[in-house]
Amino acid sequence: MELSALLVILFILSGNSESALVEPCDFYVQCTCTRNNNLLIINCSNLKLSELPTFPSNVNVLDLSFNRFEILKNKSFDNLYYLNQLNLSYNELSHLACDAFYGLSRLQSLNLDNNNLNYDLESFPLFVFKPLKSLTHLNVANNYKHASRFPDEVISYLTNLRHIAIDAKTVEPNETAFGKGFLQLIHLQTLTIHNCHLHFNSYTFENLEHLNSIDLYRCLIRSYKYGSLSGRQLEFLNLMRFRWKKPVYSIDRKLIMDDVQNTTEKTLIMTEMFSGQRQSLRYLLGKLNKTAVQKLYINRNNIFMSKKDVIILPKTLLYLDLSNNILDILVFSMPNLIFLNLNRNELGNFLQRNRYCHSNITKLKTIYLSDNAIDRLIFSIFHGHPQLEVIDLSRNTLTDITFDLAHLQNLKLLDLSFNRISTLSPMAIKSINEIFKKSNLKINLSNNMLQCSCETYQFLTWMAENSDHFIPSNEYRCRFLNGSILEIQQFKHTFLQISRECETHAVLIICISIAIFAMLTVTILGLVYRYRWRIRYLYYMTKSKYKQYKPADNCYQHKYGAFISYADSEQDFVLKDCIANLEQHGNKTLYIHQRDFLPGEEIANNITNAIHESRKTICIITRSFLDSYYCMFEYNMARMESIYSRSGQNILFLVFYEQIRPKELPLIMLELVQQHSYIEYPHDEQGNIVFWAKLLEAIG
Repeated sequence: MELSALLVILFILSGNSESALVEPCDFYVQCTCTRNNNLLIINCSNLKLSELPTFPSNVNVLDLSFNRFEILKNKSFDNLYYLNQLNLSYNELSHLACDAFYGLSRLQSLNLDNNNLNYDLESFPLFVFKPLKSLTHLNVANNYKHASRFPDEVISYLTNLRHIAIDAKTVEPNETAFGKGFLQLIHLQTLTIHNCHLHFNSYTFENLEHLNSIDLYRCLIRSYKYGSLSGRQLEFLNLMRFRWKKPVYSIDRKLIMDDVQNTTEKTLIMTEMFSGQRQSLRYLLGKLNKTAVQKLYINRNNIFMSKKDVIILPKTLLYLDLSNNILDILVFSMPNLIFLNLNRNELGNFLQRNRYCHSNITKLKTIYLSDNAIDRLIFSIFHGHPQLEVIDLSRNTLTDITFDLAHLQNLKLLDLSFNRISTLSPMAIKSINEIFKKSNLKINLSNNMLQCSCETYQFLTWMAENSDHFIPSNEYRCRFLNGSILEIQQFKHTFLQISRECETHAVLIICISIAIFAMLTVTILGLVYRYRWRIRYLYYMTKSKYKQYKPADNCYQHKYGAFISYADSEQDFVLKDCIANLEQHGNKTLYIHQRDFLPGEEIANNITNAIHESRKTICIITRSFLDSYYCMFEYNMARMESIYSRSGQNILFLVFYEQIRPKELPLIMLELVQQHSYIEYPHDEQGNIVFWAKLLEAIG
């Protein structure tokens, strides 16, 4: 707080830095003088000075830090009427003369930090601060290490003091650290304690009635009683790295939390306050649920959640820092939260299947999830965050964006640095493009090993076209398929070069692909043509296998003696002669398509069933038979039946009803003729007797 106040004053005094002129000082060339809007800032720090130079009377800011001054004599600055800020920190001061600050009635800030000044009237004479009527900022911290209580009668003259940094120590439990002289400091609002060793009780701050900011960083608690802080109207309370004596650790911790829940601080810092012992997040937030806290820092502790229950945050809470804890489960109801820091926890497994937010709609603008061993997030992880502007997912193990971003129209920064992303999926690119249309989104993909190959061509082209959206552009690396790594200095130049190479490769790949496709097509068509009858046979046999009319008999116990295949022109021959001689006189059961085909069934199914259920297939060969599609279909199906269902046994028998020359026969039929599986119809009465006998013998 002290440093911030000094910087603010310096900024106000220095004005516009563009008009500042820095040059060696005339009175002492080793010092630098900065002139800015009629203001004079003199810097004589770190020059090993032991005696004060003579300064011009119009100096406004004087920095004498990091020198070797041991004593400030009377009227050391009596001519510096316009001095506003004096920095004497990091010297070797052990004594201030009574009138050391005589003439500094306009001084607003005095820094005596890190000297050898004791908190007694020898180092700080009674009236030493009396001339400082305008002083608002005082730093007397980090002086004599065994300092106890600052002499309150000395400080009582600083009635305009607003901010003080000081050391504090109490020896006895009921002792106050700040004497009654502090009651005169009616404007004192900010207290920063360094070298803090205190017994905390109702007396500790009783003479500091108007404080609204207390900084107790690294304070050692000797003992703590309830009521030390309770009831104070605070804006800021820093309990960072609170230290306890071990015998009273657990008791004092509970008393402090009981006290804190009865204060009105807007900013509460409890960093490393519970680092020595595991602490339940539900317990801590339960204590603060009815406070007016707006900013809460409970990072660097051993905070955990034992159950997947919803924690309701205080309605006033806007900023929450839970980084560097051991959280592996977390579900919030966050009605008004704007900033949430969850860096360096153990939420990776939990966030794969769960959301951290229980509220439907939130006001969250910033979420930090860095270093949580996250390799994948649930798709709806950021649903309900319409105002989200910053997402930090750096230092995880993500390989792609698998979560929904399309609705985050206000997103300004997406940090994915130090992950394992080599490319982004088309769906992720589409979601980001929707945001590009409405927001100047910046994406940090640095320190990911991107993949430079034709497989990532679209991703690389997209990055090149949107290079203004990627930061920082000089920290990207790209790995090629051969293992070489390229440091990407300029997006467009590098990626467009890869794109041109991929376009050349693409033409070659397309040509090769077309050639391979053509070869495969020709090969497949050739195989289909070669085995066309086998394929058709297997198709119809498989189809007929599941028909209800299929006979229950075993396929080798044939229902019919022979299936007669003929053209319509030989219908009279089949119906009169074949039936009379083979069925009526020869006691053979024939399958005649005109008589036995099932009505309503496909012709191809009827044919395959007839062949399969008959011991032999007799083809009445005529020129009409050879010209008929279905006759040749029956012939080829019978041939397939012989090969694939009858273990190579020939079931075909050809009857040449007409005189046909060999050259008129198809090759597949000529092969069967050469095996003598045929007979010619004689067309005379005596020859007919032998013909029918031979045919009956062939049917068996």
